[in-house]
Amino acid sequence: MDTQDIRENQNTQNSAENKKAVAWLTLGHGMADSYSGFINPILPFIAANIGATLTAAACAMSASQLFSSMMQPVFGFIADKWQKRFFIFWGTILASIFFSLTGLVHNIWQLALCLIIGGVGVGFYHPQATGFVVRYSGKKLSEYMSIFIAAGTIGYSIGPIISSTITQFFGVTKLPFAAIWGIIFALLVFFCVPKINVNNFVKNEKSFKTTLTDIFKNKTVRILIMVSALKSLVSSSFSILMPFYWKEHGYNAFQIGFAVFLFLTIGALGTYLSNRYEKIIGYKNVFYTSLIVPFILTIIFVSLIKISTLLSFILFILTGFVTMLSVSINMVMAQKTMPQYKSMISGFIGGFSWGIVGIFLPLIGFVAQNTGIIKTLVIISFIPFVLSYFVRYLPDKQPDKAEV
Repeated sequence: MDTQDIRENQNTQNSAENKKAVAWLTLGHGMADSYSGFINPILPFIAANIGATLTAAACAMSASQLFSSMMQPVFGFIADKWQKRFFIFWGTILASIFFSLTGLVHNIWQLALCLIIGGVGVGFYHPQATGFVVRYSGKKLSEYMSIFIAAGTIGYSIGPIISSTITQFFGVTKLPFAAIWGIIFALLVFFCVPKINVNNFVKNEKSFKTTLTDIFKNKTVRILIMVSALKSLVSSSFSILMPFYWKEHGYNAFQIGFAVFLFLTIGALGTYLSNRYEKIIGYKNVFYTSLIVPFILTIIFVSLIKISTLLSFILFILTGFVTMLSVSINMVMAQKTMPQYKSMISGFIGGFSWGIVGIFLPLIGFVAQNTGIIKTLVIISFIPFVLSYFVRYLPDKQPDKAEV
């Protein structure tokens, strides 16, 4: 066998190993996010069980998102320096155990503690896993990233089905059983995901302060973080507030969970199709669609909600689809813009942006409680509509490729 044949065999082997790594990371993303979406449809029932108000429950969710999301850039910075699978393994363990323990809490403080630790677990997983996907994807980064992110959204959508089914048919006290498959999967990841060959990757040798300064000096990245935060604002508000609205109107836990499941699953389809949509109309127009159209759909949605349940529900689902169209494109562009900070960039786009929204969740809950959920959703969807103006300042074309 000559040198060229040996090189081709090595490339084939590396390609197979890379695909295996991406596959497990993608499955893990779905598993971790299934616990992240676990709480939304059953939060009204947990709140009622412990005597907590909508505002107090929103504060507990806010604390969870803050610890999960705002810490992701820090976890990503560490992951860029420490090429271990620590965050991927322990992230799944913490998320599965502590989100499931919410069924046993007796007061708002215990609920907040479980949500915070579970949120930290989710925060552990995302930056490192996304950074590894960038490294293992090669020329198929856009394709693999859309699948990776879609898997997370699908997991996030399945979580409500699992939690609402358990709550509806067995009661909230049986939620801890949902931790079992998360723990099993974490063990499978530990044994099946290839260990990282640190010699193949260049570590970030800069300090946290220097890295942070580099990132926020970049105008493109700043706008991408804003776009990601606006997407998170709409999707979080709809998936958290609408369950309270539906509970007030007599829907049970399973019905609410199924509605949230469809909202997020169709959103995942939008994420998966975004790469193809971008090729047709260009990435800027995908951003405009994702930021402007949800407001239009929301106006029609609230106009029909008391007239036609079916039509309003279809519009609710379409809002999820359109909102999520920009997610994978946003992440890929950020990675290509600053490829030297793979995991940390992921922490900002996929985590920090959610944390920004988390800061405002108590205010959103307070406004919804005092002025009405429907009016609050209209206001929220109007914000991305206005701020879509800043998309014009993004480059006309994406960078050609990221360094992997």
